[in-house]
Amino acid sequence: MSQSTLQSLYAEHRGKAADKWALYLDVYDRVLGRFRDRPIDFLEVGVQNGGSLEIWAKFLPEARVLIGCDIDPACGTLAFDDPRIRVVVGAINEQATFEGIARQASGFDVFIDDGSHTSADIAASFANYFRFVRHGGVYLIEDLHCAYWSGYGGGVRHPSGAMGFLHLLGDGIHHQYWKEQASFAELAAPYFAPGVKVDASLAAGIQSITFHDSLCVIEKRGAGGEGRLGERVFAGEVAAVAPRHVARGTHAWVMESGKPG
Repeated sequence: MSQSTLQSLYAEHRGKAADKWALYLDVYDRVLGRFRDRPIDFLEVGVQNGGSLEIWAKFLPEARVLIGCDIDPACGTLAFDDPRIRVVVGAINEQATFEGIARQASGFDVFIDDGSHTSADIAASFANYFRFVRHGGVYLIEDLHCAYWSGYGGGVRHPSGAMGFLHLLGDGIHHQYWKEQASFAELAAPYFAPGVKVDASLAAGIQSITFHDSLCVIEKRGAGGEGRLGERVFAGEVAAVAPRHVARGTHAWVMESGKPG
């Protein structure tokens, strides 16, 4: 049976108001399609009028719970026909809000940050919640154009801007290759409040980071730890230029002076 695309669900929707950039709908169709027939737990930061939660409920018919979080107290008055939709009112990085969310779900398969869009909140939210994204899950950050604007604590090459933080997460994926050159904790310090300390474990579970216009998709590794290079795979027997690259029985990665052989 064919399933409606997210674009068509938005076009057909007549309930509570919702809006997303057209690009996001296309990306979400591709990235989140694999969750449509699974009993997942979903969280979206930024509820506004509540329409997106209604549409997500249609897009993810097998979801166990769809949680919305918003700092606006008016969102607490929203009522939904679908009992799977829950709204937690409060700032996403406050302890009381965290506890309210934890009462609804112990972890998430999909986490969408469509909150304040400030660089400080983007970094703090990732540090606080990515660890609760399950293996194989997805963490998404919307409206990253704000990360280039000073009013949101950002800017090109801003020392504590969200884009710099996300690039640091990319470095974190490769931490094993540069850990002797610099301290991850020191590099991360400008993105967090004084006294907050993080280390390379912040990025240890990341499988991939993909950027689209104003949108970042961060996929978490599967339970088996997929994402590392693994063994060097050799093929073929003729190596006229580099003889040591001829396939060997063990297919081991030959290292010479710390460089791939």
